[in-house]
Order: sequence, then structure tokens, then C-alpha cells
Amino acid sequence: MDADWTTTALFSPSKARVQQAQAKDWAAVDSWLAKKYGPRLPTFERNEATLQALLQLASLNETADEQRSQVERIEKAALHGLTKRPGGISDDVLPPLLSELANETHVDTLAEILVTVDAPNADVVRAGHRIVDLTSSNFERSQQLKRTEAQLDALRTEQNRVKSLLEELRSDDFRAPEDIAEHTTEWTRSTKQLKAKIAEYDERLASSRPATATAGLDAVQRKADEVSNYRVRLASLEAELHAFRDLPADACSARNVIEEARDRLRDLTSRRNKLFESLAET
Repeated sequence: MDADWTTTALFSPSKARVQQAQAKDWAAVDSWLAKKYGPRLPTFERNEATLQALLQLASLNETADEQRSQVERIEKAALHGLTKRPGGISDDVLPPLLSELANETHVDTLAEILVTVDAPNADVVRAGHRIVDLTSSNFERSQQLKRTEAQLDALRTEQNRVKSLLEELRSDDFRAPEDIAEHTTEWTRSTKQLKAKIAEYDERLASSRPATATAGLDAVQRKADEVSNYRVRLASLEAELHAFRDLPADACSARNVIEEARDRLRDLTSRRNKLFESLAET
């Protein structure tokens, strides 16, 4: 391979770089195989397909080793935390608790939980907080999903309603009549006739109005003044007529009543004069 690489590199630098990269990959694969098998390395054909398969196998193996190492560290930390004597637990309670928690199944379960919640250490409190956060996030996602489904159902219902409304609008009840063109022509002709009549009526109304608005207002003002004068005269006549409201309807009887009233007036006047004279003498 070295001779082939040397002769090819002299003529193709790009191929030389590829062969150099393959040589590094083969060196990494040989190192990994030496760790796994030691000197008992089996013989195999060295080609491109074998190299890629061994590289993938080595990568997967290293990833699995890292995960296994992480689980072992978590298990050791959990066992170390469980075997520490808490200050507030009595000796009667601690041994059964440790024996129960030190069970391999429980430790594996705890390790799987810590790996699942991505806890970097065996802190149970932090893992509990992480589980609560995940539960809360899961609940929020489920609520969002329910709200989204409800909105989707509402949109589907509205879509069905709009479709039914559209079908109803396309039915014969909302279809224009076939003779709408004839009716439109007739309505247009009637509209023109009505406009002509309106113009004629406007001209007649304008001709029936007074020449000037000022003259009309002056006439109205004069009439109002005459009405006011009539009202004043009517009030005066009503006052005069009110004085004769107690007279009888017969003229002779009315004259007699008037004469009697005059006699009383003369009598009262005479008495008044006598009173003034007596007051003057005293």
C-alpha cells in the first residue's frame, strides 16, 4: 500500500490526500481492534467497504461505552448517596430503607430516569425538579393540542356552514328571473318619465311663489300688526262689556237698573260730601 501511495502521490496530489486520510482511518481502526482483540487480531480484506464498516462499528462501540460509563457513574453516586447515614434517620429505619433502595432493579430504574431527564449527577431533588418541569411542559403541550383541536373543529364547522350557505345562494330561490332584462328596460323608461315630471312640478312650484321673499315677509308683518291691533281693541270692548254683564236682557228693565244705580251713586256722593264737611268743621 505504501508503494502504491508513493507512486500515485507523485502524479495526483488530490488522490494522495485521499490515501493519506484512509491511512489515518486504518490506523484508528487498527488501534481500536488492538484494544478489543489484542494480538489475536483476525485477518480480513482491507478495502473501502470494510474500512467504512469498521469505522461505524468503532464509533457505535465508543458511544455505547460512554453511555455505559455514565450509567456506572450514576449508579455509584446513587449507591454512595444511599449508603451515607442521614442525621435524622434512626438505626431501626435505615437498614430496611438501604436494603430496599440498594436493590439492583431500583438502582437501574433510578439510573434510567436520571439519563432520561438528562440529570448530570445523582441528585434526586434536581431530578425531581426536572421530572416536574417535564410533566408541566407535557401538560402545557397537551392543553395547546386540545385548544388547537378545538379551533380546528370550529373552523371545520364554520367551513361546513359557509358551504351550505353557498349552496343555498346558488339555488333557484336566489337566481335572477329570466325576464329581468325586459323589467330593467321598463324601469329605466319609467325613471326617465318620473324625472321629467319632477322637473315640471319644480317649475310650477317656482312660478307660484312670490316674486321676492322680502315682499312676502313684509306682508306677513303687516298682517301680524293688524292682528295685534284687533286684539287690543277686542280686549277694550270686552272690558266695557264686562261692566254690563249683570244687566237684564230687556232694555226697559236694564234702564231701570241703571237709574237705580245712579240714585245709589248720588246718595253715596251726598253722604261723602257731608262727611268731608263735618271733618272740615271739626
